[in-house]
Amino acid sequence: MTRRLAAPVAAIAVLIAIASAPAMAAGGGKPIVKHEVIHETFFDEYLFEICGVESDTTQTQRTTTKTFADGSQTIHHVAEWVPHDPSLASERWGRTDRIAPDGTHTIVGLAVRVYRQGEGTIIRDAGWIRFFEDGLVVRGPHPFFVTDPADVYC
Repeated sequence: MTRRLAAPVAAIAVLIAIASAPAMAAGGGKPIVKHEVIHETFFDEYLFEICGVESDTTQTQRTTTKTFADGSQTIHHVAEWVPHDPSLASERWGRTDRIAPDGTHTIVGLAVRVYRQGEGTIIRDAGWIRFFEDGLVVRGPHPFFVTDPADVYC
């Protein structure tokens, strides 16, 4: 599923969004606002691939995208993926992606929180990440990027 592939990138993008907020606010004008709600259950191929466990997962996500006159955007995500198998970890996002007119992408907030019922938080990435064509700048704890996903989700 896309969340598993997008999680590291999304975490980085959220951090980039926060850092570029002042530049986007300078664009002026009223933004175009779009809201999206996702609530779906699917067979979680990602968890099957890394854990070898078959499970459906329910995704609940609310996204608000604001597009400004200068082409910049802020995208606020509140999302949760809960596997039906309680032995597998769940994942939450509470973050904002900011994309500046020049394409600089910043992600801020709670990029990734992985937790298991009865255990609590297993891993938590927070702070900000800014993506550049030649690399990225990271501030805050981001253990998700240096951890084997099987050690976190399984």
